[in-house]
Amino acid sequence: MIRTQVMLASGVSLAAAVVVFLLGGPLPKALGYLALISAAAFACYYLVLRFRPPKDMRWSNSMMGLLAAAIMAPAVHLTGGIASPFVFMYFSILVSEALYGMDETWTLQAILAGYLLVVAGEYAGVLACSNPWAREIYASLPVTALIAGITASYLVLTRLTSRLILANLRQKAAQETADKDALLRKFSELNATAQIGVLAHRIAHDLRGPIASVSGYLEMAALKKVSPEELADLKSVGETVDAMVESLHGITRFGKPGGPSAERIVLAEFLRDLMAIISFSPQARWVKFTHAYQAGDPAATVASRADLQQAFFNIVKNAVEAVSDNPDAKMVEVGVELKDKVVLVTVSDNGPGVPEEILQAAFRKSVTTKKGGTGVGLIIARDLLVRNGGDIKLRNREGGGLTVSVSLHAA
Repeated sequence: MIRTQVMLASGVSLAAAVVVFLLGGPLPKALGYLALISAAAFACYYLVLRFRPPKDMRWSNSMMGLLAAAIMAPAVHLTGGIASPFVFMYFSILVSEALYGMDETWTLQAILAGYLLVVAGEYAGVLACSNPWAREIYASLPVTALIAGITASYLVLTRLTSRLILANLRQKAAQETADKDALLRKFSELNATAQIGVLAHRIAHDLRGPIASVSGYLEMAALKKVSPEELADLKSVGETVDAMVESLHGITRFGKPGGPSAERIVLAEFLRDLMAIISFSPQARWVKFTHAYQAGDPAATVASRADLQQAFFNIVKNAVEAVSDNPDAKMVEVGVELKDKVVLVTVSDNGPGVPEEILQAAFRKSVTTKKGGTGVGLIIARDLLVRNGGDIKLRNREGGGLTVSVSLHAA
């Protein structure tokens, strides 16, 4: 946008120079030369912005504002001084600076100094005044002081008012952005919670019938006369079925929303239930889940179960989605490691990884590499983990893919 404005300013200045030189009339040729200088300066700045934009745009824009103020002072003198219509160009310069957020500039001071020096010089006779209306004003010191003072006051008010209006607009825009992010976050939370519930219901539906049939068969078989070896086999199968029932209960409990209060959570069991749920997702059909911890690993943390459910569901779901387009093996590995008083949980995948520029901004704004993604899943996970004293970090794996590391206080 600023390049367009600079280009337009250059074009208008060039057109003004052409008018002065071709039409002549009451306008002095010196005004045409000033217009040419302005056109050349803005054209050069346009080329700089297009091909080699400076790192500090505020400084370069401020310099252009000072240059415009310097050019306008002699232009005001040449077109009538205190009665010059070019005084209104000062207001456009100030509004433009406010529009681009240029707060710390000396343009207003330069404009006031240039304008008041021109008025004072013409009043004192140091600068020649060719405008008869201006000479009538300069004939009275009170009138000169009044008009110059009002103009200077309006210049200051323009700077203050434009800043205030734009600050209010920016505040409203920021509030709208915050509201939008809050809605996206709430939608993502509700969406993930709904997915957990649907998967848990599907697991319960698919497993409850077969498990009940096996349990009934075992009860029938136990009533018959069998050898001690067969009885031992039946007992072993019964223990396996009991373990499956317990796992099913854990999965259905996982699918229910937990409370906000903190409780002791054994992470190996927690992650086992989580992986069981996600394995029933259609996207996880060909994904191989592995775990880098012992089945009875005692590592635990004290946190809100609901928060951890939401956070780790988002993390593992992202890993599954990352490998969904792999042409060959699709692997997701979950690890648990106890280090001093910290439990480190890692979720790794062999997907394409994440570009470094996106990786650096993953928790600062909503970014995503997925088609149709909102980019708030990891932000929500981070907020939930931080709320429970945890931390989350991302890094690309050397062999390809991404590793998400979550640190939690050990219980």
